[in-house]
Amino acid sequence: MKIVLPKEQTSLVTPTVIPVELNDTDIDRMLTRILEMAVKRGLYASSRVDTKDYDKYLWALSESEHIAGIDGADGLDVLDGWIRASVLREERVGRRRDAVQMGYIRPLTIASYRSGLPKTANRNRRADTVTYQSVWRVLGGAEADTARVKKLFVDTFGAGVALGEMPWHAPAYDGTSNVDIDTLLALRFLEGFTGSQNPKDANRTFLPLAVPAAIDPLGHDLVAFLRQYGPAMPVAEAFTHVSALIALRLFQLPLVTARVVRSLLSGDTNDTPALEMYCDFVRRKGSPSDEVASLCVQRDLEILRTFFRDRLLIRELDRAAEAAGLNPPADDDPGERLRWAASLHNHEGINFGLGFSILPTIRGMQAEGSEEREFVEGVMNAQSLSNADKLAAILVEALRKRGLENQIKWFHNTGGIAKSYGMLSGTLRVRSTWRYAPSDEVLTTLLCLCFTDEDGTTTHAKLPVRDVLERLESRFGILIDRPPADFDSATARAGAQENFNAFTGRLKLLGCFQGLSDDFSAQYVTRPRDVVSTRENTP
Repeated sequence: MKIVLPKEQTSLVTPTVIPVELNDTDIDRMLTRILEMAVKRGLYASSRVDTKDYDKYLWALSESEHIAGIDGADGLDVLDGWIRASVLREERVGRRRDAVQMGYIRPLTIASYRSGLPKTANRNRRADTVTYQSVWRVLGGAEADTARVKKLFVDTFGAGVALGEMPWHAPAYDGTSNVDIDTLLALRFLEGFTGSQNPKDANRTFLPLAVPAAIDPLGHDLVAFLRQYGPAMPVAEAFTHVSALIALRLFQLPLVTARVVRSLLSGDTNDTPALEMYCDFVRRKGSPSDEVASLCVQRDLEILRTFFRDRLLIRELDRAAEAAGLNPPADDDPGERLRWAASLHNHEGINFGLGFSILPTIRGMQAEGSEEREFVEGVMNAQSLSNADKLAAILVEALRKRGLENQIKWFHNTGGIAKSYGMLSGTLRVRSTWRYAPSDEVLTTLLCLCFTDEDGTTTHAKLPVRDVLERLESRFGILIDRPPADFDSATARAGAQENFNAFTGRLKLLGCFQGLSDDFSAQYVTRPRDVVSTRENTP
């Protein structure tokens, strides 16, 4: 059904509610921009690279004085294969997806932003800015704290890199540090790129964060991890863990926000409903544990469907209030602005205004006798709906295909269903197969954080397994040994017990479980990483 809307109603962006655009994204792809903003203290530069001129940069590398043994066409082919396999990620473009161009530099070094790749940041959906902003907020949120963000990332990802002078546009290998061979190749490859000195100031005006409870955990996790583990880890390993953290928290961002918005619209005073993501470790199709993990995914997909309507509704209420001359809260309090907009749901003046502005305009744009016209008329004549609800119903129907599909893309992209650091498992095109079943990379990342406080200043060498389960639940909303309240039953509890046994089995394979007996009090989880930074304070 194609319902014609006024142009201003066709957007799917809802900044009053959520700072990102819920659409397909790629965590690996956005890391370059996050690193650039970290180094440049909240700034980034426009890109001048020609993404289709890969041969130019390959030839420059082959001619470098630092490359030896690459002779003739065969040598160039070897270098080409090495770059494509280990350094550069290519992307298909064009209407037929039959052309190939340089996409981005694989996460190997903080210097990767010198390439100007990826050329555009549209697919980041502003999640890169949100990630940087969340770290900056946790570190203090003042102008001077941008230097602390820079140090945090450089200490972990800047091995072997000389950043140069401000505006830090041409980071390069320092010539002396020991780095792994793929990173060294990447640094030499990057020397062929000029680097842009054109800083953009967009991030000095940060995005409104209406639901800090959905954003701040990302910053706390990154700060804690980078402080405690980052400097002592190989850069490639640190990138894997950081990618897992960013993916998980971006995945949870709309789920937390949706719960808050729903509670505001329903008049509930509890604005931070808890997540309950049951994660399956049994890995046996059709088992009770598998079924609960599947039900959790289907529940969260349904929450996102409701969220689509709710965020469109709040956006239109906010717009209508401005048009009516109502005084919104100050711009420096986006959370209060969200609560204010949600409170207008049944506002008599707002509903009256919508009945004389947007709704008649939409009705007038529909063709006579069409299916669309009949639908709009049916909604308009529904006596049980307020004008705000009528507008929301029409917008949802008009934007359903694009809007819901985009939300699903965000869900499985940030869920990492095709990534090594994914929380989701299953077949991409078959949603009924989707389960919460974290990979070993994700589990190791989460366990590392269970052994640190949120500020990253304290770590423990060993914790009782009960404490680990409690920390996974309270910090990440992850359940292992009990089913969510929504799906509690005798069968589900039995499945959760089997799942706990499978979980401890996984910990044994990772080498971080000590079980002296079946008693919880004699079962311990050891820290996955024995090597941590000098900030360690083991009790």
